[in-house]
Amino acid sequence: MAFMVKDGFRLCYEDTGGNGPTVLFLHGAGGNHLSWWQQVPVFAEEYRCVTVDQRGFGQSPDVAVGRVPPRSRPTPSRCSTTWDRARRAGRAVDGGWAAVGAAVQAPERFWAIVLANTVGNLTNPEIAALRQQLTAASPPRPPVLWHAALGKTFRVEHPIKSFLYAQIAGTNAPLPAEFREQLGRLTTPVERYAATRVPTLFLTSDEDGLIWPELSSMVHQHVPGSRFVRVEAAGHSTYFERPDVFNREVGGFLKGHRP
Repeated sequence: MAFMVKDGFRLCYEDTGGNGPTVLFLHGAGGNHLSWWQQVPVFAEEYRCVTVDQRGFGQSPDVAVGRVPPRSRPTPSRCSTTWDRARRAGRAVDGGWAAVGAAVQAPERFWAIVLANTVGNLTNPEIAALRQQLTAASPPRPPVLWHAALGKTFRVEHPIKSFLYAQIAGTNAPLPAEFREQLGRLTTPVERYAATRVPTLFLTSDEDGLIWPELSSMVHQHVPGSRFVRVEAAGHSTYFERPDVFNREVGGFLKGHRP
């Protein structure tokens, strides 16, 4: 485990090193750098793997070094230190809101992007209408985010790993009550992302009740040249629930665009 300080904030990261292209793993709102324990050993055979606790998660405090400001909110720009490191180390990234926010600002930094069980809140009127329909037809989301992140199949068949998932999520500081609402307002026009022409894989799963597979499919259709994969018997955290499929699909995609 190592730390870097930029713009007054300290970020925790782990770096496998090596001479291969860099793959930067970015977790979601229920994870941290520990989430990728089933990916790093596999991808490190061919790539330099960097995992990071984004600001306010895990061991990366959302407090500037030497002062204690009011808690700030996660936004794509909050990951500027992460992207600066990615620029220096390599160009591949796995993530959501932050990946999209960085790609539209500096597409030349990326040789491939995987949006796994996320669409990075890419939108247009058609996508927004579908999201509204899916939201209206879905049951209310539980107050604890990770409770909805695991698919029903996984929770029943793997209670021990479900407990591990909860423990990893529990190492994060509690999210503000308004987190989801504020994050939901951070949108990027899908045509702006499509214009970057960064090779993109949209990976989703059929039991994802947070970012519905129908939504991922529609966003994929608005990003020309992108690839779409839908995984069976998995929820929102395909990387955790079906690591064999996730690693195979992501590995194949990255191999096809390896610089």
